[in-house]
Amino acid sequence: MKTEHVMDSTKSKSSEPAGRPYHIVVCVKQIPDVAEMQFDPVKKVLVREGVKNVLNPFDRRAIAAAVKLRADNGGHITAITMGPPQAKEALYECLAAGADRALHLLDQAFAGADTLATARALAAVIKRRPFDLIFCGKYSVDAETGQVGPEVAELLDIPHVTGVSSLSLEENGRYLIAQRETDEGFETIRCELPALITAAERLVKPLKIKEPDLEAVRHLPIEIITAKDLSPDTSIFGHSGSPTWVAEILNFQKARQVQFIEGSMQQMAETLLDHLCGQGLFSGWSGLKADKEPLAIPGNTNGDGSAVLAVAELTGSQIRGVSFELLSKGKELAGRLGGKLDALLIGENVGHQAKELAAHGADRIYLVEGQRFARYNPFDYTAALTTAIEQLQPTAVLLPSTAMGRDYAPRVAARLGLGLTADCIGLELNERNELIQLKPAFGGQIVASILSRTSPQMATVRPGMLTKSKPDGSRSSLVEHLEVQQVAERYRVLEISEVAGRAGTELDDAEIIVCVGMGIGSPENLQIVELLANGLGAAIGATRRVVDQGWLPRQQQIGITGRAVAPSLYLGVGVRGAFNHTIGIHRSGIIVAINTDREADIFRTADYGVVADFSEFVPALAAAAEKRRRLVAANCD
Repeated sequence: MKTEHVMDSTKSKSSEPAGRPYHIVVCVKQIPDVAEMQFDPVKKVLVREGVKNVLNPFDRRAIAAAVKLRADNGGHITAITMGPPQAKEALYECLAAGADRALHLLDQAFAGADTLATARALAAVIKRRPFDLIFCGKYSVDAETGQVGPEVAELLDIPHVTGVSSLSLEENGRYLIAQRETDEGFETIRCELPALITAAERLVKPLKIKEPDLEAVRHLPIEIITAKDLSPDTSIFGHSGSPTWVAEILNFQKARQVQFIEGSMQQMAETLLDHLCGQGLFSGWSGLKADKEPLAIPGNTNGDGSAVLAVAELTGSQIRGVSFELLSKGKELAGRLGGKLDALLIGENVGHQAKELAAHGADRIYLVEGQRFARYNPFDYTAALTTAIEQLQPTAVLLPSTAMGRDYAPRVAARLGLGLTADCIGLELNERNELIQLKPAFGGQIVASILSRTSPQMATVRPGMLTKSKPDGSRSSLVEHLEVQQVAERYRVLEISEVAGRAGTELDDAEIIVCVGMGIGSPENLQIVELLANGLGAAIGATRRVVDQGWLPRQQQIGITGRAVAPSLYLGVGVRGAFNHTIGIHRSGIIVAINTDREADIFRTADYGVVADFSEFVPALAAAAEKRRRLVAANCD
């Protein structure tokens, strides 16, 4: 971005703004460039030497949205970061973008902070002055938790809206109208100010700050804030104030060596199917499913009788598949503790779902019902889960890592002062009955083994990572209703738009995914890919560029700004294989790449490669697969 453009935006804020001026706070983070990070398998550390630090991509959108809001209404922008001395570069970028003031939380006492300790420091500095709106990025792409924003909102007792893709204000700034991304589509939210929002990728284009812009603001002051400036008790910050800690860094990246399939279209289709059927296509992926549990740690059968609470989630009128994964893992953990598995379900008239929860292992089922729970609301759901935790006193609480679970679980953790680990891909118990929470970070290049100092231990779990147990329809369970105190209405869902519908959640636990890249040429060619997907019973995913072009909904995007998947079989059709996409598929069992360019990056992460025009090969593969499927079905009969 050119300096004069920045100055134009600044000037516009004082030339007859449309509304009242706003006091805006933007929380930003400097991170290592994830694409440049490497893992040292011997030392079990990330190699940071020579890796440049950058402003978190979602935070670029947060500051851009703040500048736009001020340009339209007038006001004042304060940028805040917490980090080592070099983190001031992130603040200079914010000043170059148009921020009026910069605060740097700089103190050794802040070092080693987890999300709650970070939120505690940010909330402490923010509340020292009046504010109207806080902007954060949706998440930082190094840790990918998405927890700091909601935790800050909870500590400040204000509404929050995560994953905001559009934003407006009404009634002279009394209310915020925001469109929020969900796994199925969008929700339109109305909430009171002050409020906090986290910026999704499509909220606004990030401002491009160049070196001359940075040099022009390096003379501006940056205010240093120490821990003692915020509290006489500095132990509430940093490592000492963090309820979670990293016990070990692990590397689970699967080394792949592509095997190219040669021959005519028909020959390649048959050869590829021979390989895939040999590994479980049409007959069950038993050999690959075991890979979905990334780490096996010897368990402890001498438990203390503590209960595990699994929070189930609805999609439409059905229980979402990840809920059954949590019940299965929760049952295993509870068994090793010698305790019971409790299930919590929140919604309107959900009593009829209890039998299904019992069939999947729940020993006791707790229902929170009522009209106020018909639509998701973070205040009501936070109150419901908080009530359940306080009354049931479980040793561990497991939630789905979905748009909903990742939204309100941080508020619960902040309210109760609990540690929370987001987006786990595995859970185990160590010899001390501590919950080992396995969380990917830095684009999936590493997995951190995280423990919690608080009880209950809380974790959100990524869909598709844990195996489900087979339901037992003969099981029955105790069913009880929990009464939840009414909360003030400060957040209302005005509209729900299901853009992707079921396709938005099919990727959760899909055994097979066919992913579409720009190499298919046009949206009209989607029907060719759909023919293959239908024949294989596969879900359809997309790369970012496909989504940006509007060919498929954002909810089907796979990658660093979309979702991570773990199917038994992933087929990339016309996918280039950029790092931002492939980090979302690395936990797939088998990866097949179909591309006309033999040098395409996707082949570096594939098990099987087909160099061919998709419009010729995909129909041949679909026809051969259908024939093979019928043959297997006939033999089974």
